[in-house]
Amino acid sequence: MFNSLKYLIILLIILPFPSKSNSLFQKTDVKLNNNIALRDEKNFEKKLYDILDLNSKYVVNFWATWCIPCKKELPELKKMKIYNKDLKIIIVSIDKKSIKDQLNFLKKVKVNDLTNYFDKNMIFFKSLKLRGIPTTLLIKNKKIIAKKEGIFSYNKDSLEQINNFFN
Repeated sequence: MFNSLKYLIILLIILPFPSKSNSLFQKTDVKLNNNIALRDEKNFEKKLYDILDLNSKYVVNFWATWCIPCKKELPELKKMKIYNKDLKIIIVSIDKKSIKDQLNFLKKVKVNDLTNYFDKNMIFFKSLKLRGIPTTLLIKNKKIIAKKEGIFSYNKDSLEQINNFFN
């Protein structure tokens, strides 16, 4: 009896608890800092607040060339852009490599048609107290309305969840 109880307790500790929600994204309500600046493909500084339109829906993804899950996720973001014209996809690199090297990497993995910005010093990333990459944000009205830490796959369910946050 005692051994059975011991094994049951161990299983409960090891097995992850089911989530109360099946959502990939965690709801949040964070106003963007209007002083945050990113670098564009030509290495010009642009204020994040000026990059984002007030009435648009943005999927913003943090990534780096050395991040294996990011390499798997970037093509998913490209699919999202192709099949959902009402979503604006922005990828923000936190990589230390030169912008030129990163653009070559994006070309090599065939996702160079995504909108790219660069946060080499991780100012934007750190301002949000994010923990790792890939991390994806949903932004509407210049506010972060949801976030997903870790890789996700683009499919009917993930798109439905994203659209639910924007509606």
